[in-house]
Amino acid sequence: MTPKSRQPEHLSHQASRGSGFGPGQPSRTSIVVAALRAYGAREPDPSVRNPDWLAERLLGPAQLQLITEHPIGGALQEDYEKGRQNREVAGMSNLLIIRTRFIDDHLQAALENGATQVVVLGAGFDTRAYRYADRLKGKKVFEVDYQSTQQIKKQRLEEALGSIPSHVQFAEIDFKRDTLRDVLRAAGYTPVEKTFFIWEGVSMYLSEQSVRETLRTIANYSAPGSSLVMDFASQAMLELLEKFPHIPQHKYTTAWGEPWTFGVPDRREREFFLECGLQLRETLSFFRRDAAKRYLTRADGTMIGSVRGGSPPGQYWTIVRLMWMFLTRRSDWYSVAELVVPA
Repeated sequence: MTPKSRQPEHLSHQASRGSGFGPGQPSRTSIVVAALRAYGAREPDPSVRNPDWLAERLLGPAQLQLITEHPIGGALQEDYEKGRQNREVAGMSNLLIIRTRFIDDHLQAALENGATQVVVLGAGFDTRAYRYADRLKGKKVFEVDYQSTQQIKKQRLEEALGSIPSHVQFAEIDFKRDTLRDVLRAAGYTPVEKTFFIWEGVSMYLSEQSVRETLRTIANYSAPGSSLVMDFASQAMLELLEKFPHIPQHKYTTAWGEPWTFGVPDRREREFFLECGLQLRETLSFFRRDAAKRYLTRADGTMIGSVRGGSPPGQYWTIVRLMWMFLTRRSDWYSVAELVVPA
């Protein structure tokens, strides 16, 4: 459980990094992620299209102005195929296709298996409560986030949809006094009901203690059979980013004061999550062939591309060292996983 007397660092970081960056303004990283989902939703082939058709409608001029130096900002203003000629745009867009569709698949499976609640931690511009509105009727969705971030999102949703579905509950949090458990209880969350949790794009920005606290709260405050889908980096990935800080996918977040700081121990993922009270049911590495085969294969059998963006700037041997580490280190590097609250 998260001690009531202690500052909930895991949620504080979700606000300052994942979905809100200071009062009244979402972080640039969360805008980039939404923009990449929006870009992938333009793909003509539905076999490899990002299903987040709503993302682009939530990004107004004020939000896009914050990411003008990132290549996805320019790509959204260009022809789709022309934008994909930028390896960084194509690679990161492909990665978001995998991540979005994996979570969507598990959300639908959880609903089919009796989940009656959905909790989105650090919701930001997450759109699943609205894209799956029909499937979620009669159920409860809790979006946990900063009040200021939620105000922006509500405005954008009302402009895009006309109204906010009644099944959505915005669970506001005061990071100086609230814990995840207290906020959920006040919002109407019922611990004895089977729940599906989403924790996307957050854990790698936190401390190990913060990640463990969040996982233990979910494990101890959820009905058996509840599940969580989250993405996470490995320790090897953190070491790689430290040695090669100018890798295109991460140079912007680091410059924006949002570096990756935590990785799950390599080859000990199952043990790590068990220590936090959760069973690891499925792991999918973004860099393995099975992820590309499942989510990046076009209708004609060809591949849309890989999740690797451009190489870091520098001399030839810098690129060789990077590839050697990537190919020889036994690691999944960066993955998305489903975890289950055991009976």
